Amino acid sequence: MNYKQYLLGLFIIVLTGCSGYTKKDGKVYLRSSNEARIGVRYLEVDNADYSSFKVINHNTNLDLAKDKNHIFIGTSILADAEPSTFEHIKEYYWKDKNYVYLLRFGGTDSKIKQADVKTFEVIDDNLWAKDKDHVYYGLQKLHGADPKKFKAIDEDWGKDGSFFYWHELRIDSLDYASAKILSPYYIKDKQHVYYNDRLVEGANASAFVPDGVGSFGHDDKNMYDREKNEGPITEQYRRTYIDKE
Repeated sequence: MNYKQYLLGLFIIVLTGCSGYTKKDGKVYLRSSNEARIGVRYLEVDNADYSSFKVINHNTNLDLAKDKNHIFIGTSILADAEPSTFEHIKEYYWKDKNYVYLLRFGGTDSKIKQADVKTFEVIDDNLWAKDKDHVYYGLQKLHGADPKKFKAIDEDWGKDGSFFYWHELRIDSLDYASAKILSPYYIKDKQHVYYNDRLVEGANASAFVPDGVGSFGHDDKNMYDREKNEGPITEQYRRTYIDKE
């Protein structure tokens, strides 16, 4: 999955020419982002203070604003955000004096709850980040990851000095020295194949090949869907995936 294209829950900013927010007759409104289906509509931003309300300028596709009391994401209040110290870090990451927020997926509770505000940094432009004590994928903390040694390999895989991680999941039984990433979902070592962090039972690691763009793969005898062995390779499967190689 390409997370840079995954904008679930977000709104497109267009204020009076460049944002979706507008102020009229003592109230604040947000122009609907679903105009193709319902036509042009303006949704009232409840609890917005008219005089202090302003759009927060930044470089991400996100309806974000503040007044003297609240931070607003779309028409909703961002839970616990403190407006006087709220500032942009990078991409979809923001912070105030108390919390770090990831606003990539919408939602009003977008705190990275254990993040240390003072030392938090984005590792790359995907969903990897770290602070002095922990590494994070999105909103989730990676169990046991060493932030001093952690490297983001791509948008799905990362590693520190001891373990590989698929998103926030650690592959504990993977042989680190012989590990080889096969696809956004599959990884193997000299003996085993894993789908995310789950062992693909019985797969021949030396012959295993991921198929298509999703969860399928095959070795020299069998076909697999995620970690499940689907039995001997069928002619249909061979025509669809293997013969195209």
